[in-house]
Amino acid sequence: MKHTFAIVIAAGMMLTACNNKSGSEGNSSADFEKQLQEKFVNAKEGEVIELPEGTFQLTRPLVLDGVKNVTIKGKGKDKTILSFKGQKDGAEGLRITADGIVMEDFAVLDAKGDNIKVQDATGVTFRRLKVGWSNLHDPKNGAYGTYPVGCTNVLIEECEVYGSSDAGVYVGQSKNIIVRKNHVHDNVAGIEIENSQDADVYDNLSENNTGGILVFDLPELPKKNGSRCRVFNNRLINNNTPNFAVKGTTVAEIPAGTGFIIMAANQCDVYNNEISGHNSIGGAVISYQTLQKPYKDSLYDPFSGGIYIHDNKFARGTGKPDPTVTFGQLFSVVFGDKVPDVVIDGFENPAYKNADGSWKEDQRICITNNGNITFSNMDLPNKGKNKSDDLSKYNCAQQPLTEVKLNN
Repeated sequence: MKHTFAIVIAAGMMLTACNNKSGSEGNSSADFEKQLQEKFVNAKEGEVIELPEGTFQLTRPLVLDGVKNVTIKGKGKDKTILSFKGQKDGAEGLRITADGIVMEDFAVLDAKGDNIKVQDATGVTFRRLKVGWSNLHDPKNGAYGTYPVGCTNVLIEECEVYGSSDAGVYVGQSKNIIVRKNHVHDNVAGIEIENSQDADVYDNLSENNTGGILVFDLPELPKKNGSRCRVFNNRLINNNTPNFAVKGTTVAEIPAGTGFIIMAANQCDVYNNEISGHNSIGGAVISYQTLQKPYKDSLYDPFSGGIYIHDNKFARGTGKPDPTVTFGQLFSVVFGDKVPDVVIDGFENPAYKNADGSWKEDQRICITNNGNITFSNMDLPNKGKNKSDDLSKYNCAQQPLTEVKLNN
């Protein structure tokens, strides 16, 4: 193992010396890729795979399957660059199905599909990575930058993620999640927590995306009814990039100029965030019903409940709402150019109410202490007949959610 490791390092140094711009060309590039592929295939439990400094062109995914507690470590996110721009086989850059994986201090760029996909793993760490696509705002880019799905104990921290045609930092169908101190920019969705439970999203800068942060729950997925998400101490700034998602996807409906959207999720606490410069909407709480898309999932709850939005700072952008997508068109029809800072759609789940028609306290939507914001309940079930801007009905509080703690 030590001998193989020495070969990898020596090859990396030679490639860097030969061509610092592209990492390598010709046979030396193919040799390095072969050696690195073998390193992944032959990895042992507890091994550290060291990636040397340089820019390296790879043509097929790096795959790690079933080997526990492996660390993949580079020399820095701007010093060790794995480029899949000339990828010939597969879709992902890295594809991992292994527990206890740690990835840190390198870049993964320009995969055909998702840059880093981790599936069905316990203990997943993305740290100080650069993950993105060179051609910004291109619908041909992969959907997800960091893509843990079906995982438990997920940590994504101090990463830069950009260029994704769906979500830059995405966590789906997972549990026990921390997303912190990342810089996400020029994606469709900066950060998306989907069909997941127990997530803390904090201290991130999300800027120049189409939408800053999304907390979604969708039907027809193995794991559903996401809940208990805290979104706090983030800066959501000028997320006005035109939507470049693939048509027909859920995020293709997000208008440029969106701060955050909570859709069909429960027990979400959004607080102490700076939400500024958005031309369409600062924040929205909606049900899946608003999309007007049919589904057959009998176990799916399409409504949002137990939402607490408080102590945030809102400041509108100076532009007009995006009229090119469904939500933007809806906002424009209802509000013209003056969309409120925060809206809810007005769809209500009867199961969230008591027998006398009053709300169950733990299912109320509470919106307080956000400064002098504008607000609207759009009353979409009645086509806006009883639309209301009375924020006093939402002057309540929810119990604080428990801090997420990982066992990584």
